[in-house]
Amino acid sequence: MNPIALIGRADCWKQDLCEFKKLTDVFDVMTIGLDCPYAGDIQYFVTYHYKDIPEYIARRKSVEANIDFLVIGHKNRLGVDIVQPHKEPSGSSSMMGAIAAINLGYKKIILCGCPLEGMGVNGLSYNQFQKGWIARLREVEDYVRSMSGWTQKFLGSPTIEWLK
Repeated sequence: MNPIALIGRADCWKQDLCEFKKLTDVFDVMTIGLDCPYAGDIQYFVTYHYKDIPEYIARRKSVEANIDFLVIGHKNRLGVDIVQPHKEPSGSSSMMGAIAAINLGYKKIILCGCPLEGMGVNGLSYNQFQKGWIARLREVEDYVRSMSGWTQKFLGSPTIEWLK
C-alpha cells in the first residue's frame, strides 16, 4: 500500500508537501478540513463539520479537481462514507484522519500542514489538540510521522528508510 499524506491548512502545508515529495513521488492524499487549499487529486476528505462537505465539493469542482473521494466523519451522516468515531481528548481532524488511515490499512502516514501549534483562523490555539496526540501515542507512533512543528518534534520526521 502507498504511503498517505494528510494535508492540513497550516501555512506550511505546501513546503511540507514539497519536502515529502523529495522522499517519494508515489502516495495517496487525504485532505483535512474545508480550508485545506490542496487542489490535486485526493482519495479522502476528513472533517468534523458536516455542513462543510457540500462547500468543499463545490470548491473542488470550481477548480476542476477530482470529487470522487471518500468523506470521513465522526458520525454516520449524509455525505459521510467512512465513520471514524470521535475520542476524547481531541487531537483535531488530523488525529481523526490518522486513525482512519490506520484503520484503512495505511502503514505510512505523513502529516503535511498539521504542526498543531499556533493560532487557527478562528483565533483558537491549535496547541489544545496536542493532548489528544499524547493520549493516543501508542495507536499512532508506528504509523505516523510529520513534516513540521510540534507534531514533527513529537512523532519524528519520515525518512526514506522508514517509508520502505
